[in-house]
Amino acid sequence: MELQDIYYNKSEYVETASGNKVSRQTVLCGSQNIVLHGKVIVQSDAIIRGDLANVKTGRFCIISKGSVIRPPFKKFSKGVAFFPLQMGDHVFVGENTVVNAAVVGSYVYIGKNVVVVSPFSCKASGVMLSRTYKRRYICPGHDVKM
Repeated sequence: MELQDIYYNKSEYVETASGNKVSRQTVLCGSQNIVLHGKVIVQSDAIIRGDLANVKTGRFCIISKGSVIRPPFKKFSKGVAFFPLQMGDHVFVGENTVVNAAVVGSYVYIGKNVVVVSPFSCKASGVMLSRTYKRRYICPGHDVKM
């Protein structure tokens, strides 16, 4: 499966010194806790929740329109604890997808309308979550196997 070229209007994006392109319509909560390691594209209406815990992406990642990237959490008797989210290199997150996982490995393709629920992690390289998971919740503690 080969991805199509994505063209963008330069006036709609902010480009950083490391080559990241972030849409002006993106919501970055807690930007001091968000690290984009270079050549990352964050499209319009995406939400990255760095106010809950640290969020780090690898290089050459694409976060598509309407996606939500938020750190995983665990409920305790005394409250809720959030944990850091780490994405590897060359990760594609499809449109209207929610990623709520601790680890997303390198070379992972997550299709559109997918909900990845904590503490699920895509640790293996080359994992692909596609429309077959559309609006299905992936049970905690179960890794996707090729």
